[in-house]
Amino acid sequence: MLLRFIDWCKRHIILVTVLAVILVAAFGFVNIQILHMTSEPEFCHLCHPAKGFGALAEVDSWEHSAHGDAGVSCLDCHGRPGVVGYMKAKMGGLKDTYMQLTISKEEKLEILNNPPEDLVPAWHCMFCHSDEGNKEVREATAGPMKLVKMRMLDDVVNPEFRMRKGLPDIMTDTFVGGTYFDHELHMEGFDFVCRDCHFGVVHNPATKTDRMNFCLACHAENEDSAPQMSDCDTCHQAQFSMNEGTGAKGVEGDASLMFGADIGCEDCHTAVSSGIFRPTKESCVDCHDEDYIGIFEEWAGDTKAKIAELREMRVNVEAALNDADRTKRDTTELWQRYEKALYNLNFVEDDGTKGVHNNDYAISVLDSVKEDFKGVMATLDSQW
Repeated sequence: MLLRFIDWCKRHIILVTVLAVILVAAFGFVNIQILHMTSEPEFCHLCHPAKGFGALAEVDSWEHSAHGDAGVSCLDCHGRPGVVGYMKAKMGGLKDTYMQLTISKEEKLEILNNPPEDLVPAWHCMFCHSDEGNKEVREATAGPMKLVKMRMLDDVVNPEFRMRKGLPDIMTDTFVGGTYFDHELHMEGFDFVCRDCHFGVVHNPATKTDRMNFCLACHAENEDSAPQMSDCDTCHQAQFSMNEGTGAKGVEGDASLMFGADIGCEDCHTAVSSGIFRPTKESCVDCHDEDYIGIFEEWAGDTKAKIAELREMRVNVEAALNDADRTKRDTTELWQRYEKALYNLNFVEDDGTKGVHNNDYAISVLDSVKEDFKGVMATLDSQW
């Protein structure tokens, strides 16, 4: 039977060759689709189904993080750059799947609550968040970065990627997230790694109060290494600029009424000496009547809604610009306008008060962001 089949194949060599090529192509296509499917957060959600933060809620917490908003997916952080890194991550996923089926929930929680220190190493963070780190990793990565597009990570080339995501170069810029912070000093001078300050940045993020206390506790051990509570605007530059009515690109504004009246930080942030740094709306009542709480809530609610709307617009604008790039259209000026708008959007968010520090200026800045996003989309629609 086998000899007959071989003889038949020899007599129909062209047909056999065509069928073989089709089968190989089909096999490759199916496997690529399986890799795609098992690389998506929806697949990870099967084993990490909880809501909130912490163990078993990794996918839900990712969806509500800045990484999720930026389209940074699971394997972008939990798989090293390049084809080799991707396949190693997929092989590790087979082990995780086996353990999912064979270990108890208690054992699984123990593993998730005590991740290895090198789960996401510092150099991997640098790949996206610094230009030099990106260059070093790309040059040192064995093999091609990708064969087919499987994830965002392998297409990351800085500074272009970083700027289009509205990210600073953390090793050269000291204005990060609205705060003055010298990453290079801390990492090269004191041997800090990312997880020392950003542990659980996606899946179990600390509150802003927790992070503030961490900074203060560390600097308290090193006297005179930071201004501590004596000079707030040394670190909190975005908040000071917002109060002053400056800081956004291409948007002029006036100082807030509080700034103009020489209201100091601790006049509203009244519990800082107790380690509570964020004021509540009740703090307003110390100077204003009860009705002012309603104004506070209205400002915060309106600004929060505008930011949410603009975050959704940002995703669509970025996608439209990327589509235009794929068709070889000239998008240089449009990307510049998009990046300006994204900077301004981040500036309002970095202030952290949802417009309460200087509501008029915050709204003006957000209005300019919307105008820029709509302008980019209008230009893309009108120019073909």
